[in-house]
Formats: sequence, C-alpha cells, structure tokens
Amino acid sequence: MQHNHKVKRPGIIIMIFMLFVTVVSCKKNNIPDAPVVLTAEVKSNLSALADQVFLETSTPGLMALISVEGEPDFLIKRGSANLSTNQPVDENNAFRIASVTKTFTGTAVLLLADEGAIDLDSTITSYLPEYNVPSGNAITVRMLGNMTSGLFDYSQDPDLWVLFTESGYTLYFPPDSLLSIAFRHPMHFPPGTDYEYCNTNTVLLGLLLEKITGKPASQVIKEKVLVPLNLTNTYFGGPFFMYEPYSHGYTLGDEGLIDATNWNPSWGYTAGAMISKLDDLKQWAVYLAEGALLSEAMKAERFDFETNEYGFCVETMHYKDARWVGHPGIMPGYNTQVWYNQVKKTTVIINSNSEDNLPAQTLLIEFIMLLGDL
Repeated sequence: MQHNHKVKRPGIIIMIFMLFVTVVSCKKNNIPDAPVVLTAEVKSNLSALADQVFLETSTPGLMALISVEGEPDFLIKRGSANLSTNQPVDENNAFRIASVTKTFTGTAVLLLADEGAIDLDSTITSYLPEYNVPSGNAITVRMLGNMTSGLFDYSQDPDLWVLFTESGYTLYFPPDSLLSIAFRHPMHFPPGTDYEYCNTNTVLLGLLLEKITGKPASQVIKEKVLVPLNLTNTYFGGPFFMYEPYSHGYTLGDEGLIDATNWNPSWGYTAGAMISKLDDLKQWAVYLAEGALLSEAMKAERFDFETNEYGFCVETMHYKDARWVGHPGIMPGYNTQVWYNQVKKTTVIINSNSEDNLPAQTLLIEFIMLLGDL
C-alpha cells in the first residue's frame, strides 16, 4: 500500500501544479494592459508644440524629455547648443538650472530637520543673529522655505544688475552682500501673512546650512542629497566652470543675443547657482515629488501651506485633476522646468538655452494641457 501511494503522489502534485498555472494564467489574461500614453499621435502632437514654441520664442536651442513609467522616453531636440560652432542641442549637455537649485537646498534643510538639527518653526534670528534679518524674530525657517517671510527679493534691486553689468558680468556676490541689498528695502508684508516668491529666503536657508554644519552649503547639499541619490552630474558651478559637454546660454541685449554661459552665477548662491543634465533631472523629478530620503512626517511637512501652491522649496501645479510637483528655473541664458505627476507616473523636463520669452515655461504649459487631456 505504501509503495503504491508513493508512486501516485508525483502525478497528483503535477496535476495540482498544472491547475495552479492554469488559474494564474487565466488571471493574468484577464488583467488589461495599461494604455500607452506616448502613442505615435501624442508624440507627433508634442513635437508640433515644441516646433511652435521653438519658433515663436526664438530660443537658440530647446530640449524636452517626456518620460512615462513603463514606456520608452520621448526626447525632443531643436536648434543649437553653441551658436559659434553651430553644435546641435545634445541631451548629454550640462546646463545651468537656476531656481531648480532651491529644491536641493530645501531638501538638505529638511533632512537636517529630520535629524533634529533644525526646527522649522524656530526663527531665523535664533540661528543667524549676526545677519540682523529684518523681523527675524518673527520669520521662521518654514516661512523662508514656503516664501511667506515678507522679505524683499535682492534680485529685484536694479542696482545689483547695474553693478553686475558694469563688471562685465564677472562680479562675485558673497551671500552676505545679497542680504545687504535685500535688507536695504522695507518688508513687503508682515511675516506669515502673505506669499511672494523671493530669492532672499533661499539664500538665508543656504547660510543656515552652513551655520548648522560648519561646511559650505554646496558641500552639505552634495553630501546630504546628491551623493545618496547618485546624481553625479549635478553640482554647483562658478564662472567658467561647467564640465563639458555643456549648452551655451544666450540672453537678449541691446546688440542682440549675448553669450551668458560664463556670467558669474554667485548672485544665485543656494537660490540658483547649480548645474545639471537631463538624465539627472529626470531622476530628481521623481525623488523630489516622492520626498526621497525624508521621513514620512517630513514629506508631509513640505506641503504644509494654505493659500498658494508653494511648499517648502517645491511647487505644485494643477491642471484639471492632475497634480504636478516640481520647480521652474529662470536666469540669464537658461530656462528650465522639472515636473513629475505621481498619479500618471509622468515626468516632464524642459530646458532652453535662452530665458527670453520663457521658452521652457511656455512649452511646459502646452505639454501639461496636452497630457492632462489624455
């Protein structure tokens, strides 16, 4: 009896296994495939929009990367990365990302807050008394991050640009000199009562990073954010400092287009002096939206705001039911947009090598509407 039982058992096991495979196979066959977003028609429409914006804004060059999870990326390239050599736009080129820098600065601050080294609701004067910040006893770290401090934006001071122009765009602005320019002007509103985008806020956050760690802000951001996420092509770059290959940036002057590639970016500091590439920004868009490296509590803290769509050094944008998370960047020679939609698992990165007529911003709006209508 035992011998016969042992002979029959493998057959029973095989039958059960085959039944299991059949059931699983049936279940798989009943699962509908996710619809393809980047169809030939959609890609054709995206390309047509890029052509339209490229021509209408007269930017020398334009790059756009549209990435949908589970689908091949769609890359659009138009124009020239260097008007002197007529080099075409290249997805491997580095470029200045301007205010997208703020997202890295803000993340570093939040990481230190996670560690207990920074209290978001403590005042900036409690950390940086030496700078005599106007209303600094009422301005919290959180207000600096979500642009509700009321401080004057130093980059709106015309004298800064007069000095910069007279220097042949080589003048170095130490961070404290940027604060001095800002603090010459009255507050725009009492802290915490309104919203106004302001570079002064993010400069103070950079100085906060330095005060807390005893290291340059650029090093803190590298150690806390860039290295852990393996963003090897993202860094702070000074004048005449971009790793090749890179796209030249152009801005419109009285005599026509001026090459602004190597203008001293020190006026941007932790508000706008970083450099990156498409591939790094594609990864960063997802990391930023999902709050990579942050605790669950801190992920929520980033969006603790009321009447505007600016969180802690990160923006949200809504079209219909779609919510995009990211940040724009604008500086002489460059316009960049970095956005991710968590529901649609879609990333949009756009860079133009001129800020005149805001090519990247204009194209982003067109792309968001097209993708949002799908």
